[in-house]
Amino acid sequence: MILKRTRFLGPDYTLHKKDIRIEEGTITDIQDSLHENSGEEVIDCSPFLLYPALADCHVHTPDTLLRGLFSDMSLHNWCNETEQGQLQTELFEYLDNSVGTPAFETLVLYAYLQYMKSGVGFIVETGQADESSGILEACAEKIGIKALVDWYDENPSHELTCTHIQRGTHLPEEEDLDEKGLQEAIQRVEKTAWPLMTHCLETRFRREEVLRKFGMSTVELLEKKALLGKQTILFHCVETSERDRAMLASSKATIVHCPVSNLISGARTMNLVDLLERGAHITLGTDFLTHDIWEVMRTTYAELKQSNKSEHFGASQVWNMASKAAAPIASPSGYQGKITVGAPADMLFVEDGLALSPLIETPGFSNVAYNTLIHTRPSMIKHVMLGGRWIIQEGRCLTINEEKLEMEYSAILQSVLAEKLVDRPDRI
Repeated sequence: MILKRTRFLGPDYTLHKKDIRIEEGTITDIQDSLHENSGEEVIDCSPFLLYPALADCHVHTPDTLLRGLFSDMSLHNWCNETEQGQLQTELFEYLDNSVGTPAFETLVLYAYLQYMKSGVGFIVETGQADESSGILEACAEKIGIKALVDWYDENPSHELTCTHIQRGTHLPEEEDLDEKGLQEAIQRVEKTAWPLMTHCLETRFRREEVLRKFGMSTVELLEKKALLGKQTILFHCVETSERDRAMLASSKATIVHCPVSNLISGARTMNLVDLLERGAHITLGTDFLTHDIWEVMRTTYAELKQSNKSEHFGASQVWNMASKAAAPIASPSGYQGKITVGAPADMLFVEDGLALSPLIETPGFSNVAYNTLIHTRPSMIKHVMLGGRWIIQEGRCLTINEEKLEMEYSAILQSVLAEKLVDRPDRI
């Protein structure tokens, strides 16, 4: 196909006005004007602004059933003896016992639909229920989202048949980590060559635990065991020392910044500016219970502006963290996070209206990266294309029956939480 008269956010995060040719899911040509070949579909894109599909590099699915269950409660008080904690325990157990059922698939697909409608084309999936990685893979394949799925300590017996799914393995979190778990993770990495991921120094408690057990931080431990490198994905990295941050930067490990979940859970803020100045490789993640990557992007921008180096960092850095920066860990799934020749056609078609205006692009000034970052809302995303395939058109999903899925999801809410719901079932 040819996308005519596009205005797209380029790899430099300025506005480009070109025609784009897509062949077999890949962008093969970008010119001022392209002439269609015989039988080639031509689409007028003048009503839209095109952005690269976004990357959400830390998610726990399914989680929408748990919305609000952790309000006003710190991470280490979860599942305590209060009524709130007991309800959390009850629903975690429900999810674990639902794996493999149609209800669990519904919960996963519903969550993935929210990601897609927010403009997310690639996720790093760390799951929510025990032994659910196979179902998560199948659901990602079904709906069409690109994904790196964490298999924790499992070794799947079946081979991947889908080109937009990849696999990773896990290092136990600090409170669960021991020498045996560490050695088993090393063996899995050697056997599979999969990316190794873990929640790293998310809280003070977790830092104290790893220091107590190993006499060094998680970052130092990974470095010592030759596990800290380009194939390492570390979520949060809040409680890092200056030495940790120097190691993280030199290793080129992928750090996933989750500012919204950090703030809500009561964790402190990652030292984002120091890591960026050291050249650390940083991506963004929503983490748990929120699927709004735009909120994460805007919060990250606000964090940068609160530093005494605010002039050094702008909207383009945030766009990079939400897209291109994921490429080193996402490329096996076919995601690159940019609109350029040779890249997969992973794009968002955003309604161009007054909400984003005025967009100004001159040789000496551009507000395009800023306006698109600050003022875009998921409701403005009309179409989503991944690998040249339409996943969302006119706000509706083409790969699944959206109406049926929503009805099934509402029925699960009513079944599981009937005695606790304030909303009527027809209002859920």
